[in-house]
Amino acid sequence: MEPVRVKVYGLFPRTRRRYLIETAMGGIFALILFAGWWFGWPQLRQRLVHLDLPPLMRVIVAVLDQAPWLLLAAILWKGMEVFLVLRAFARREAQKQVTDPTPPTTTG
Repeated sequence: MEPVRVKVYGLFPRTRRRYLIETAMGGIFALILFAGWWFGWPQLRQRLVHLDLPPLMRVIVAVLDQAPWLLLAAILWKGMEVFLVLRAFARREAQKQVTDPTPPTTTG
């Protein structure tokens, strides 16, 4: 039987398995980004604030100061997406069972 596919954002057809693998990989990547920020940013920031930085670099420092909140916002966005996409998978699977019923097996 062909697995159910759902288009994520209306563009990328995915099976449930592939979508969950990609989501898990994204979660691992988010943890790596957060760990990198946690362990690396404070020391780098201390070195940068003592320099005479150009305006663009000051903006970058300000954005990186807020990186955990930006990462949290991205995680919440992804959580809402996962909820909606998994609902779409459930709807499609239910629809597929109605349109393609499997013949009952008899034991005897």
